[in-house]
This record gives sequence, C-alpha cells and structure tokens, in this order.
Amino acid sequence: LQNSVKFTTEPPKGIKANLKRSLMDLTDEVLDSCEKPEAHRKIRFGLMFFHGIVQERRKFGPLGWNVKYEFNDSDMETSTTVLKNMLDAQKHIPWDTLQFVIGQINYGGRVT
Repeated sequence: LQNSVKFTTEPPKGIKANLKRSLMDLTDEVLDSCEKPEAHRKIRFGLMFFHGIVQERRKFGPLGWNVKYEFNDSDMETSTTVLKNMLDAQKHIPWDTLQFVIGQINYGGRVT
C-alpha cells in the first residue's frame, strides 16, 4: 500500500471552477442530441449551476447543511439523463415533474 499510487477525486473549489469542470465534458453533439436542443442547453446549464452551489454549500458547515451530505458527479449525471429523457418524451417541458424528480428525489433524497 505504501508503494502504490493513491488517487482521489475532489470537487473543484468554487462555483466558477465547478462550472468549468462541468462544461469541459460537453460537446455540441451531446447538447444537440435532445429533441429540444435550445431548452436542453438552458436547463442543463441551470442544473450545472445548481450542482455547483450544492457542492460549494458544503464547505460552510452548519450554515450550509446541518449534516455533511456527499453530493457527487453521479447526482449530476442522473439529473441530466432524466432531463434528456423527459424532454424527449413530452411535447411540452414538464417543469413540475423535472423539479420533483431532480430536486426531491435525486438531490433531496439524501437530505434527512
């Protein structure tokens, strides 16, 4: 174990760094793969911003959360998959459904 290489992944420091990291993985093909590309781009940026705020809020301790919650990139990946599936399946943007699934289930499911 002493001779091995240790690898950890930590969230970036600050909202700006978090947004940069989220945007680095995006390509036009990914953003245009949805049937509603304009709405997909805007809502996805909002999700990235929300995810950055949630991760940044952890560092404030009791002022941020009462309990230390581990929000990670899988929460963001799940939310973007749900977003794309919902936009492709519905004729109109299902705001109430997106808010409930992403806010209450994906992120809120950990908060006790």
